Formats: sequence, structure tokens, C-alpha cells
Amino acid sequence: MDHLNDWLDEWLLELAAGRPGNETIRVYRRSVDQFLTWLRTAYPAVTMPADLTHAHVRDWFAHLVDKGMADSTRRVRGIAVRKWLGYVAAEPDSGLEHNPAARLELPMPQPEPVPVISDDDLSTLLRSMSGGTFVDRRDTAIVRVLLDCGLRRAELVGINVEHLDVRHQTVTVTGKGSKVRAVPFGGRTALALRKYMRARAQRPQANGSALFLSTRADRPGARVTGGGVAEMLSRRAEAAGLTHLHPHQFRHTWAADLKGANMSDDQLERLAGWTTPTMSRRYGSHVADEQAREAARRLARGDRL
Repeated sequence: MDHLNDWLDEWLLELAAGRPGNETIRVYRRSVDQFLTWLRTAYPAVTMPADLTHAHVRDWFAHLVDKGMADSTRRVRGIAVRKWLGYVAAEPDSGLEHNPAARLELPMPQPEPVPVISDDDLSTLLRSMSGGTFVDRRDTAIVRVLLDCGLRRAELVGINVEHLDVRHQTVTVTGKGSKVRAVPFGGRTALALRKYMRARAQRPQANGSALFLSTRADRPGARVTGGGVAEMLSRRAEAAGLTHLHPHQFRHTWAADLKGANMSDDQLERLAGWTTPTMSRRYGSHVADEQAREAARRLARGDRL
């Protein structure tokens, strides 16, 4: 097995055996595929691992810069190729003695400001959904679960009825890497869920496993999709006179609120399903920035002159 594509296929099998998330495998595959596509054009004679050098990887990375690729995306691409070539170099029969991407300098992108939703906008949104229809009660429950639990979109739509414990106000979700965690929610969310469950009991296929049901004519009683949640939030925000809202903004808002309440990084990581402190520190930085701005507003030295 000499060709580079064969080594990519084997590495992907190795990754799958370690049970990472499907999205991780997809991103890694796409990153290495893009590298190999570029390599076939730029260096057509390079077809086997033993042919690869650091210069090839360096030139590819420079090509990504010339294309104007964002630092964060280049970092992901570089990490994927480095991991792949590290696997190949570790195999004695590959002919590749050293990882040619080991010394590749990866950019460290500066985190963008965390987009959070104001309390006023959240109140406006919830008031606009205060009707008693099935859709109103479902959408209110979805918004409150997103706000109280900080779930990813896939985690939200993956909830089954048996995962919900309204009495003890917790929901069990499966996150990235098939990691399961229990997340608490407050009394108002529990009330919204109870009202939704009463309305859900009257729907077709109410005995199905999915907690949040679709109302689409071609999917009656089926599970709401991630795209459906995004469309609902966009539609609801427009109807309420708000700017566009997307599901992950609720996760941002939830995390920023908890950091603002002095929750430790370790506690936030456990609730959010993160495996590293990178994200919790990002939210802590956002809160510190906002606190600094508020302190400057209170001082308002120019107002005293």
C-alpha cells in the first residue's frame, strides 16, 4: 500500500475505531483531501509517503494563505494533515521516516467577540410566542431549553422523551464524541416543557421517541431537525422585530451568563460538554471585557469636566 489516498483511508479507519464525532472525521477527511488535491497539481510526482517533505507541506500552507483562508480554518487544516502524516510516519512500512508536518507553524487566531442575546431581546422573543397553539408551546419550550441548558443544535433535536426529567428539572443529552451528560434547567423551563408535553400528547405519533415534533406536512410527528430549529428562530426573530438569531447564540449567551455568575471553568466545561478549557476561557475573557467597559462607563471621567 504505497499511494497516499490508501494511507488516508487507513487513517480514517483508525480514527473511526477511536470513536470521535462524525463531524470531526468529516472535517479531517476534507482537510487531507484538499491537501492531496493540491499536491497532485503542484507536485504530480509525489504519490507515495516517502516522497513527502516539509517543503511540500509548507508550500501547501502558503497556498492557503494566498487564497485568503481564515487563520482558524488554516489551523484546522494544518492539524488534520499533521495528525494524518504522524500516523503514516509511525507505520514502519510506510517509507516515511519523519512527520513532514511536525514543524509546521499553525496560526493562533484571535477569538471573535462572543455574540450574546440581551435580556430585552429574549423577553421580546418569548412574549411573541405566548399563544396557546402547539407550535407556540413547542417553540417556547425549545427556546427555553436552549437558553437554560446551552445545548448544541444536534443535542437539542436528539432529545427523546425518556431523556427528560421534568420533576427533577434535568435533561440527558449526547454530545460530541458520544459523551452523555445531564444538564439542569429552571422552573420556567420546566413549566414550558409541561405545557408543551400536554400539547404534544394530542399530536399524531405522540407515542414516538422524539421530544420535539415536526409539523411539516411531509414529516408529521417526526423529529424536528437542526435546520428546522434554525429556520424557526429566524422566523420568530423576524416576527418579533429582532435581528437574526441562530441556535448557537443561545449557547453563547448561556455560557457568558454562567461565567458572569463566577462559575468555574471546570464546572462550565462539564455542563457544556467541552473537553478542553479553551472555550470556557474565551467566555471568561468576554465577561471580563464587558465588566471593564461597564467600569469605564461608570467612571465617565469626561462627564465630570
